[in-house]
Amino acid sequence: MKRCSLTCSPKPVPIWVAALAAALLFTADRPASASELVQQGQDIAARLCSSCHAVDRAERSPIPIAPAFRRMEPRVDLDQMAERLQDGILSGHPDMPGFVLKENESRALVAYMRSLRDD
Repeated sequence: MKRCSLTCSPKPVPIWVAALAAALLFTADRPASASELVQQGQDIAARLCSSCHAVDRAERSPIPIAPAFRRMEPRVDLDQMAERLQDGILSGHPDMPGFVLKENESRALVAYMRSLRDD
């Protein structure tokens, strides 16, 4: 086995490997911007909620008793809803499925709901 001395230099790292590592380090610690958070929330709403709720400004809810996201507040405290989504949201009616979201997912969904509010 060859031993390295002061004259031995390590193999150069390909530039694409270094760029990828730098990009991963940068994005891992960077919090999502407000627009990214809203986009993530929109994706979650489309995936989990759109079969019952209107998840857009122009829609009516497919299920009439399911409130439209744009009118969720003041009917529901969205800050409390973010916490309830992390604990496992349960509704007063049997058709509403239970959901448990991660903290970043619940924040994103609530940010999206707030972006739709009728002001």
